[in-house]
Parts: sequence; structure tokens; C-alpha cells
Amino acid sequence: MFRRKVTIVLTLVNTALILSLAAATYPKAFEDHLDGMRHTVRGIAATASLAIDGDLHQTIPPDPSAKGLPAYQELQGRLRRILGMNPGLRYVWTMVKGPRAGETIFVGDVGGKEPSPGLKYDASAAPDLWNGFNGPAADRKLVKDPWGVSISGYAPIRNRAGHVVALLGVDAYGQQIDQFQQSFRRSLALSLGVGILLAVLLGGIVARWIARPLDRLVHGMRRVEAGELTHEVQVATGDEFQEAAAAFNRMTRAVKRAREDLKESLIRAIRSLMLALEAKDPYTRGHSESVTQYAAEIAKTLGKSAREIETLNRLTVLHDIGKIGIHDAVLQKPAPFSTEERQVIQRHPSIGGKILQPLDLSPEELSLIVSHHEREDGSGYPQGLDRSRISDLVAIVSVADAYDAMVSHRPHRRAMKPAEALAELHRNAGTQFRPEVVEALDRMLRRKGVV
Repeated sequence: MFRRKVTIVLTLVNTALILSLAAATYPKAFEDHLDGMRHTVRGIAATASLAIDGDLHQTIPPDPSAKGLPAYQELQGRLRRILGMNPGLRYVWTMVKGPRAGETIFVGDVGGKEPSPGLKYDASAAPDLWNGFNGPAADRKLVKDPWGVSISGYAPIRNRAGHVVALLGVDAYGQQIDQFQQSFRRSLALSLGVGILLAVLLGGIVARWIARPLDRLVHGMRRVEAGELTHEVQVATGDEFQEAAAAFNRMTRAVKRAREDLKESLIRAIRSLMLALEAKDPYTRGHSESVTQYAAEIAKTLGKSAREIETLNRLTVLHDIGKIGIHDAVLQKPAPFSTEERQVIQRHPSIGGKILQPLDLSPEELSLIVSHHEREDGSGYPQGLDRSRISDLVAIVSVADAYDAMVSHRPHRRAMKPAEALAELHRNAGTQFRPEVVEALDRMLRRKGVV
């Protein structure tokens, strides 16, 4: 009788605990996935809209007669390239506002069976789509239709005068959400099965023996529920409790991997936007990628670890992302900056930190963006850090950034020769730049025959 009671109790307790864990972790994990998809499609739409010529789009009439126009064919070609560069998309389109309230009209579209310029669409019940005429936006919920589950991102198309003339939309499949749901169900079913088997097999074991591993599982569930997705339950009893703990750990690792994948997707989207905006200025085109290459080469010369070099390759390209918040009239001024303009420019590291803060980067990673203009003697910006508080990776990015800037043309000065730029770095070693990093750049440039 006792074994039966213990078996029943254990079955109910294990089932309740596993279901409680599922109820606690699934909503947040699902929302993280969905939020990541929103950021991704919004970023793709924002980047893709820059590739559409708003003035050309204005010449295309929103009706079937547009199909024979060269401007329409060029628009369709650009939309096809956008679709081809983003495998997760299923449909890319543009539309303009119609004469009636809430009405929109398709102009270009690829990914469907047949292009349909002039097709009217009642968007009065789609506030997220309307928001796209004002700035990058995305659906707040998944959309289910006969073609599957999808989510859409939107961004305005502007003409040379800066006026919004149309809307670009991208529809992305939601297979990641479906795969996540299926994986979660499998893990939950496995956990339930192991839990029930555990209760049946251990029905005759003394409650004191059962309590110890059960307490560990409960403690682990509570820590994961509190947001510690890196926590793993360690149970080495050699029985079904250990299997349950292993299943639990696999589940938490899957959720953690999914969050990391989402973070990397966001970084790639922001990187694409950064490079697209940088390409608009002939003086800074390719600067971020060049700084990334220099930083990686310096790190190799200094014998840095593979993990540190990977961090530089992944994030150095974003070191100037904060310049998105600085007006082009200041960035592209063909003369030396005034004191006020220099103060405005010096805000870009802090702005970059605020832009990337939601990505949950580590302090070391975020410092590559926020601190790359700090100086060894503490007179840099934005925080005035000295050598003791500036990491080696930040010091590497600082030297690589300064070198590439000096050997590149700028609106108010000519490009220096590599030897001149290197001499300037040596003159400022110890005050502005870390001497050993400057020496590493020197060795690398001489080894490559640049100097």
C-alpha cells in the first residue's frame, strides 16, 4: 500500500513540477523568439528600403499598366535581389496609400505566384503596417495563412527630398517558432515520461532517499524560472532522477542556444544597417570593415586567444554605430569641427552603447563600442578611463580606428601615408595609445611590406 501511495504521489508531484516548469519558462522563451524575429524583419526592411529609389518608385503607376514600364521592371529586379539575399523571406513588396481611408495599393511584389500591381488592400485593421509609413515597424503577432506561419516587417521608402513615397514590406516564415514549439513539446513529453517512470520504479524507496535529488530538481527549476538559463541541475544518482535532470538540462541549454542565436541575428541585422549607412559617405565607406581587419591582425600579432580574436571580428565593425545618431551635416563637414561640433561627435560612443544595450552583450563586449576613444592618460571620452581600466581589446580597436582614419581621406584633410600615420601613433604612444599595441601594428605593417 505504501509503495502504491508513494508511486501515486511521486507521479503527481513530478508531473506537476515539470508542467510548472513548462508553464514558467515557455512563455518567456516563446516571446524571446518572437521578439527576435520582430527585430530581424524590422532590420531587414529598414536596410532593404535604402536600396529602393524613392524617386523612381514615384514614376510607377499603382495599376496593372505598370508591368510594361522599365521602372517597374527595375523595381522588381531590386525586390528579387532583396528576396534572394535573405533566405528566410517568402515575400517582398511595396505599396502606396490609396485614395480612401485605410486603403493601400500594391506596386511591386516578388515571391508570390504572379505580380499584381494595382491590387488594393484594406489596411485599416493593420496598425503595424501603417506605422511602417512613419519608420521601421513589425507585426506584433504571428500571422497564420494557407502558406504557413509568418511575421512581417515594414519600412518607409523615401525620395531624395526625404519625403515618404511608399512602404516596403517583407514577410518571413515562422519555421523557427514551429521548430521551437515542437522541440519544447518533445522535451516536455520526455520529461513527463521519465518522471512517471521514475515514480513507478522508486515507489518502494524510502522518502528520505527520494527527497535529496527531488530537492535539487526543484531548486534548479526555481533558478531557471528566475531567469538563470545557464544553471544546470547536477544529479548523479544513476537512476531516473539523473535522466530527468539531464532532460531538464537539455531543455535549458536549448533555450539558451536559441537566445544566443537570436542575439547573433540581431547583431548581423545591425551590422548590415551600419554598413549600408556607412556606404552613403565616400569618406567613410569601408572604414568599419578595415578597422575590424586591422584589429584582428594586431590581436594575432599580440598572441591573443581565438575567443578574443572572434570577439573583435564580430563586434569591431559596430564600433561607430552611434554615429547613426549624429547629423550628417556634422559628420560630413568639409572643414575642422568647432568646439560644439566636436562635443556632438564625442557623443557617438555613448549613443552606440545605448543602441546595443538591449542585445545583452557582456561588459567586455560592450566596451569595444563605448570605450574605443578612451586614452591611456585618462583624457579620453566619454568616461575619462585610464590605462588601468581600459582592456587590451579596447586598446587594439582604438589604435586600429586611429590608423585607418589617418590613412583615409576626410572632407577636411588629405590621407596620410602609412609611415606618417605610424609615426603619429608612436608619438602619442603612452598618452593616447597603448605602446605595445602600437608596436604590434608596426610589426604587422612591416611584415606585410606596407611600411
